[in-house]
Amino acid sequence: MSWLAPDVWFRLFHHAAPASLDVAFLRRSGGQWAAFALAQAIALWRWRKQPIWLPIVAGVRFSDLFTDISYILAVPSLTTLGWWVLIPPPFLNFIGVVILLRGYRQATARASPAAQASAA
Repeated sequence: MSWLAPDVWFRLFHHAAPASLDVAFLRRSGGQWAAFALAQAIALWRWRKQPIWLPIVAGVRFSDLFTDISYILAVPSLTTLGWWVLIPPPFLNFIGVVILLRGYRQATARASPAAQASAA
């Protein structure tokens, strides 16, 4: 939506038309969201064979946590839908970071004894 219909985004989340560089900054965020989705898709596909993807996605989620909070703090107004949609992601991203890092710790702890046994 940030690339194809930015006017719709601003109408739904801010009940306003974009002004000045608003569309450029929204599209910049859209690029970050696309990278975020790509990293998660790769991790979903590869994490069992390459657990390193779990902390990679945790890092991406952690960076998005600050993006979400700064967006909420920077905008002059939000619609009710905007509040409902934009408030949960920082909390969900933080929970996701914790889950992913714990999963990485578990995956590497399980792999370590097996790797040590095969090396011996």
